[in-house]
Amino acid sequence: MSSQVLKKSGNIPQGSAASAFQKRFKDTEARYLALVEHLPVGVYRTTPDGRFIEANPALAHMLGFESAEALKDMSVKDFYVSRRDRASHLKKLDRSITFFSEFQLRRRNGTIIWGRDYPRAVKGHRGDIEYYDGILVDITREKMAEEALKKALREREKASLERQKMIKRLESISLTDDLTGLYNRRGFFMFAQHYLQVTSRKKTPLFLLFMDVDNMKRINDSYGHHIGDAALVRMAAILRKVFRSSDVKGRMGGDEFALFPIGTNLISVEAALNRLKKAIAAFNARKRRSFRLSISSGIACYDPQYPSTIEELLVRADKLMYEQKLARRR
Repeated sequence: MSSQVLKKSGNIPQGSAASAFQKRFKDTEARYLALVEHLPVGVYRTTPDGRFIEANPALAHMLGFESAEALKDMSVKDFYVSRRDRASHLKKLDRSITFFSEFQLRRRNGTIIWGRDYPRAVKGHRGDIEYYDGILVDITREKMAEEALKKALREREKASLERQKMIKRLESISLTDDLTGLYNRRGFFMFAQHYLQVTSRKKTPLFLLFMDVDNMKRINDSYGHHIGDAALVRMAAILRKVFRSSDVKGRMGGDEFALFPIGTNLISVEAALNRLKKAIAAFNARKRRSFRLSISSGIACYDPQYPSTIEELLVRADKLMYEQKLARRR
């Protein structure tokens, strides 16, 4: 600002006092310029169309140039990785005098850095924007650390999901029979117990079916254990087809199977057994096979008036099944 302009204001001392004032002004300006020159962050002033008016060495080095003078031949648009970022910033400055934003910049050698910008729109007496002042901070390390943390968290979350899947798989394996895919003894007890708790509240009787596949020893001895396994797998498939998906179906060990519940009254129990017999007969009627399927079974009723455990129901059903098997032999 010239001394002539200062004198017009009427507030500037004259003579020796004016010289002292001008000296202090120049000293203050020099200290300001020295401060800007040595700031570790980028300082700039640009025109609305993106030309550099002023810049400090830190900004030049940040963008890959040896001196601030070299930036005066550049446009800020050349440094944006995404041109949309600049358009977005200008729109925000139209609505607000200051704000800050974070975006990617491309240095002179093509490498990408992250910057945090603190711009300010300076308007003239007509209200038009004359230039933009701002401070630009290199936050690349912060962003890299942030991305590394996000990646670590994603990997941790992924590992946690994999762990949960593994746990579920192990739980499934521990409750499921490997050969037939039905529940094993442990799984059967766990889910059948749930039905007992429900029926105890509803006061409804339920029926449990216990059965074994006849002549399994003869099948294994005559055709080999792989054929015996095939017979058990086929039996399991028939049980899935005949009984409801909500019924608990388990292979209790060897050639023994259990189902619970198969009905709430004798009519529904008889209907379920008839469906099972027809399905087995249909299997045996198909093309000639190495084995024929037949079963011996026993049915026990759970009476909520006289509660019993799953173990007790299995013992009663097993006893009835054995009696049926003896009766056949006679």
